[in-house]
Amino acid sequence: MRIVVTGASGRVGSTVAAQLVERGHAVIGLDRVAPTEPIPGVEHIVTDLTELAPRDPRLADAEAVAHLGAFMSWNDADAEAVYEANVTGTFALVRALTGSAVRRFVLASTGEVYPENAPQYQPLDEQHPRLPRTWYGLSKVLAEETVAFAGRTLDWSTVVLRFSHTQHPAELLDPTSFFSGPRFFAKARFAKEDAAGNAFVADQLRGFADDEADTVIVATRADGTPTTMGIMAAPDLARGVVLALEGDTSGHEVVGLGPDSSTDLGSFAARLADAAGLPTTTLILPDTAPSYTTSNAQARELLGFRPEYDEAHMIEAAVAARRERAEAARA
Repeated sequence: MRIVVTGASGRVGSTVAAQLVERGHAVIGLDRVAPTEPIPGVEHIVTDLTELAPRDPRLADAEAVAHLGAFMSWNDADAEAVYEANVTGTFALVRALTGSAVRRFVLASTGEVYPENAPQYQPLDEQHPRLPRTWYGLSKVLAEETVAFAGRTLDWSTVVLRFSHTQHPAELLDPTSFFSGPRFFAKARFAKEDAAGNAFVADQLRGFADDEADTVIVATRADGTPTTMGIMAAPDLARGVVLALEGDTSGHEVVGLGPDSSTDLGSFAARLADAAGLPTTTLILPDTAPSYTTSNAQARELLGFRPEYDEAHMIEAAVAARRERAEAARA
């Protein structure tokens, strides 16, 4: 197939594009920025989705789409940018593909549509009400509805994939990572919580404001219960997207794409630190700190999805990546 991948320069999009090329597909990669490492076999088009023309001739022979490009932010100041990228961008992409050879459209959505940090029941599944509490979550609800509408009116088979939290294993032990820095490292977490005015957490970490030892946080809630969430390795997530693109579902399907089980973040952080030889510090979170579980039963049944990365595999890959970064820095 000739497949359009939006967000093709990002960590998930580039992984999806590479897997598709390996499986013999022709790929058109759309992104606002050029890839740092172009993938052989991928035709890259640098463009903002909102600037695509209706019935764009460059996409006329596309047969399927993986719409992965998005702007992710929980900052209220970014509300307009989030809406423009995720809602207007999805609308413009559908209009650009109208009249093309497309028959299958896969949208990357998120558990923020529920949202995961305020579940009405657990494990969260596709039937959970969509009651977003952030502009990002709302933008994804509207993108989902846009894609469902396109499927009905353009006779496309459409699949919405609601991603669990995703990380590339190489990011897990990188203090500068967008996600892993403030999740696992005391210095980055202090900066984030202090800037947000969350004194309860920031005061516990103030002594790490200038930490150079890459101290890892081992967090638990004040009531002694763990904080849990699904963490999906980017290669596994990419395989799920490829399965959705190559699948034979018809009509409109919504699929939660996540790991087989949720991760106890405190225990996982302790194991990461031990494997990498890093110091740790205990962090007590409020009883209200998010903790949730998700179901991937639909993904297993409809797509044949089976995650390959368990926690041990992710830790092994994270330690290897940290070692490679250290060796490169010394070279």
